[in-house]
Amino acid sequence: MGHKKIALFLSHIYGDYQKNLCQGVIDKALEYGYQAEVYTSNDGENLGGLTEMEKCILQIPVYSNLSGIIFASGTYFSPLVRSRVCEALKATGLPVIEVNDTSSSFPNVTMDNNTMIGTVAEHFINMHDAKRLCYLGCANEIDISEIRRKILAETLDKHQLPFGEEDYYNCTETPEDYEAAIDHLSKNGASMPDAILCYNDRLAYELVIAAEKKGLKIPEDFGISGCDNTAAGQNMLPPLTTISYPVYDLGQIAVDNLLNLIKGKSMSNTSVFARVIYGGSCGCSYGADRRPHLYSHTLTARIADLEQSIIMSSQVASAFGEVEDIEDSLDIIADYAGKIRNCTGFYLVLSSGWNNLSGKIRTLTASSGVLPEGEVEDMGSMTLYLALRDGKRLPGCTFRNNELLPDFILSEEENARIVSPIYHHGKANGYVVMTFENDRISYPFQLIQYLVNLSQLLNSLRNKRRSQVMATHLEEIYMRDSITGLYNKAGFDYYKEKLTPVNPDSDYLSVVFLDMNGLKQINDKYGHDAGDFALQVLGQAISSAVEEGSVAARIGGDEFNIITLGDMDAGETIRKKILSYLDNYRRLNSKEYSISASIGVASAKYSPDLVLADLVKEADERMYEAKRQHRQTADPH
Repeated sequence: MGHKKIALFLSHIYGDYQKNLCQGVIDKALEYGYQAEVYTSNDGENLGGLTEMEKCILQIPVYSNLSGIIFASGTYFSPLVRSRVCEALKATGLPVIEVNDTSSSFPNVTMDNNTMIGTVAEHFINMHDAKRLCYLGCANEIDISEIRRKILAETLDKHQLPFGEEDYYNCTETPEDYEAAIDHLSKNGASMPDAILCYNDRLAYELVIAAEKKGLKIPEDFGISGCDNTAAGQNMLPPLTTISYPVYDLGQIAVDNLLNLIKGKSMSNTSVFARVIYGGSCGCSYGADRRPHLYSHTLTARIADLEQSIIMSSQVASAFGEVEDIEDSLDIIADYAGKIRNCTGFYLVLSSGWNNLSGKIRTLTASSGVLPEGEVEDMGSMTLYLALRDGKRLPGCTFRNNELLPDFILSEEENARIVSPIYHHGKANGYVVMTFENDRISYPFQLIQYLVNLSQLLNSLRNKRRSQVMATHLEEIYMRDSITGLYNKAGFDYYKEKLTPVNPDSDYLSVVFLDMNGLKQINDKYGHDAGDFALQVLGQAISSAVEEGSVAARIGGDEFNIITLGDMDAGETIRKKILSYLDNYRRLNSKEYSISASIGVASAKYSPDLVLADLVKEADERMYEAKRQHRQTADPH
């Protein structure tokens, strides 16, 4: 608590570019005494309806606690998501530095690895006597791809070398399209270019594979280059000529510039320059100290990790499927979190109203007397459901949403924090906060699966709760009398079987039968509204007289039944309370008609062999006897 903070917004933190950028930001921020909060999302991964949740990342930060923001806009694949983040950051009024290779909305730090493609072209021309150079662009990242193509065109024009439509191809990155690219750039095999400069290493690597399938060799048949210096490209034989990405430096300079903005200094755009790495794919000689077997080992280990993650994801999804309540899932979540490599802190935070029913369902169920439990009206609070630090479970709690985590976590947690939103169809339900050992980011790609599973769990729990409430609502409609609110005959028949004695050796079972006096006359003389009102009054009298656990019902037009367990006088006590209620009502309310009831009671010592029908018959007979006495009193003639 009290640490100065900056935020980094970026997407796909598990990518090499993003990890290096993030690490540069974190290290430089800590050097200046700032904590870094990294807000990461996964736009462009085509997660179906869950993709819409990307905008939720904007609802998580506590902007008032931030000194400034770094916006890695170039990491967002979706222009819509990128635009939403940009507009939201503008609205904060905070100092913002943008990291992007194209147009920017804030003071920009860019990595100039585009002009280096001209340097690579110069190398092919001057060192390898290339006369025809072609370009393989990326149709999926066309903005940056076009910048590099134009730089190549300008370089070739300076050397008076041709560069027309037959000399470039924008690839969609399918195996078939790589073969189509070779056909196009080689003029259908009639004339191979001297060199093909590729948008990035990934395209170059795939183009080499497509070329080898056609019987072509690199660099004997044509030279090739990439851009972004990946491990795959450097472990090819021959290794790929490429352009380096000083991404870590990019992150550090972004922090330097942001702190200058925070101090009130004006900042112009800044460039970090890349450099060319010459491998054998252009035709240059290369060292023999390569160890591709080490890279092969790394890939094998990565594949094993991915396979294990698929198994674990399936196990988690299966375990989540059995969960009935969020509390039941916490051990499962904690077990998985404990397996995230180098993770020192894992915190699951949900909005306190994440499980609220929709307004429509709440209105509907309230109208039938079903008052759902667990509704939280205070939307300004969050709940820490799970807290793990250094392998130890910390207590959960509810806290105000003016901090990312509760005070007792913030006061001791000094690491940089990685924050990922919980997926749920565009609604912000909460987030996961992670810290890593020595602030070395180790955010694995497999966490996407886990976040999706977590999202589906929350959605499942919401649906279960909604279904339970709706089932109760329908049950109430089916089993409740709409006029009195008591059970109807169906409810009575169902719940009377559920009665269980608290003290089987001493409890009595009592049956109380009621018949409302004069309901037909009230209906005939004063109307059915008056009759319904009289029934409601009698229903209230019964409700006030019975204890919890009793079963009270209106089983017919003017007939009511009550069954209760208790001492031998329980039924008689209910009868007296009902009559007292009605007597008080008559004295306090000047209706033109009287509301009364004839009541019969029968009780017997409880035993498993007790025949309920016998008690019902006895109570019914006593009710009719009370009815005869009422008629004689009301009409002595």
